[in-house]
Amino acid sequence: MIKKTAKTILICIALSVVVLGITAAWIYAWIPTPAEIKGCMTTKMFNVYLCPTSKDYVPLNKISKYMQKTVILTEDSGFYDHHGFEWGVIEKNAREGWETGNFKKGGSTLTQQLAKNMFLSKDRTFVRKGLEALVTYRIEKTLNKKEILERYLNVVEFGQNIYGVKAAAQYYFKTSAGSLTVVQSAFLAMILPNPIKYSTSYRQQEMTKFARKRMDTIIGNMYRYHRITEDEYHNALIDLSSFLSPAPPPTTEDQDGRQSIEDEINDSMFDNDDGGSQGPQSIDEIQIDSSEDLDTPTE
Repeated sequence: MIKKTAKTILICIALSVVVLGITAAWIYAWIPTPAEIKGCMTTKMFNVYLCPTSKDYVPLNKISKYMQKTVILTEDSGFYDHHGFEWGVIEKNAREGWETGNFKKGGSTLTQQLAKNMFLSKDRTFVRKGLEALVTYRIEKTLNKKEILERYLNVVEFGQNIYGVKAAAQYYFKTSAGSLTVVQSAFLAMILPNPIKYSTSYRQQEMTKFARKRMDTIIGNMYRYHRITEDEYHNALIDLSSFLSPAPPPTTEDQDGRQSIEDEINDSMFDNDDGGSQGPQSIDEIQIDSSEDLDTPTE
């Protein structure tokens, strides 16, 4: 009887070792190699083509310093100090979750977010969290901090089918990634936690109380933690006061001025003696309206 029991135990141990070995081999083969991390790929989560040599990829030195600083400050203030994980935050969330039964989402570092975007799905399972940790570790060992930030800003979601800072700058502000202002950067950072939700009212041209309060906090923190100067801070507050506000209706003077210009243009049609083109028929034909209805984040 004792021999049978011992034999059974040995068989179980052997099977466990085999299973663990197979699992370890699968994980080792699955973890992306340094070449895969550095090279061109289509991301797993959103099917975004991420390639440092493509025309849509923006090098870090061509991304606004305001945007870089704002994202780090709001998403991962210890980015340059940790090695992929904020162990203090992880421990705190785990302890509070154990005590309350409500485990918090979020709190991921930029490297963890990049790992998810590049190589993982949206599933929220312990297996995926384990894989995320392994990929995060590999990314930190493969890329330096500037490379991690650069890839993050080129792949992160900023709204429905809007991925990367280049697309976001063009969509929301008709500008380049390198020209983003303090306020524009604060807006993009504000929508990152839930880009679909916080950008749905963008076309209403009206800031919600939540959006204005959150952006005011972000800009205040940028100044408080010496990411922008005092002049930049005050200028940003001025810009924020009218950010995404509807254009005021034209005044009587504006309408009179417009009519005068129209009269001059129309009169000039009859003074053209060279037989060439008579030019535009009205002021509307020579003005290019490049403005776009803007949305704001909802609460």
